[in-house]
Amino acid sequence: MADFIEVQLTEHDIERAKTLARKRDEKKSSFGHGRHGNIGGTTSEDSHYKGLTGEVAVCKIFDIEVDSEIYDDHGDDGYDIVIGDLHADVKTAAHGHAWNDPILKVSCEYKKDRIKLDNSDIFISCSYNDRLKKVRIWGWVDKDTLKNRNPERMRLKSGRPGPLNYHVKKHELQKMSELGLDI
Repeated sequence: MADFIEVQLTEHDIERAKTLARKRDEKKSSFGHGRHGNIGGTTSEDSHYKGLTGEVAVCKIFDIEVDSEIYDDHGDDGYDIVIGDLHADVKTAAHGHAWNDPILKVSCEYKKDRIKLDNSDIFISCSYNDRLKKVRIWGWVDKDTLKNRNPERMRLKSGRPGPLNYHVKKHELQKMSELGLDI
């Protein structure tokens, strides 16, 4: 039995994610592109898209709608979707290594990161393979478990220290079935 749930994205799913990514990215002129835009040649729109692939996949397994609301004066409230009565922040990695060995990374460097972190109940780890158009949903961790860790910085490819994040390795994640909700 696999330690993940694999979701095949349809062309409709891909187009939905791309459309929402464009809409979310349009706000960069007012709010900036965030820390993920233009890292390793990735645009902020592409970062939105890759993140949305995980959101779409999680919504598919729970048969819920993707949050398509675009706020005028801020990004999201710290969570991407509501599953039952749980506020979930979906984190999707799309680099090659993450497909088989993801690390859930949750930002905690800035005050706004910590405020948003408090608004989520759980954090879901996903990885996306663009060539296969598939998402692997690896599992989840609750906020208290996450916040009881020591934040750390990974080195960027450039050798510079990366942002301060909480890190959770795949073997430390709870299985999606352990949420006690219908999948």
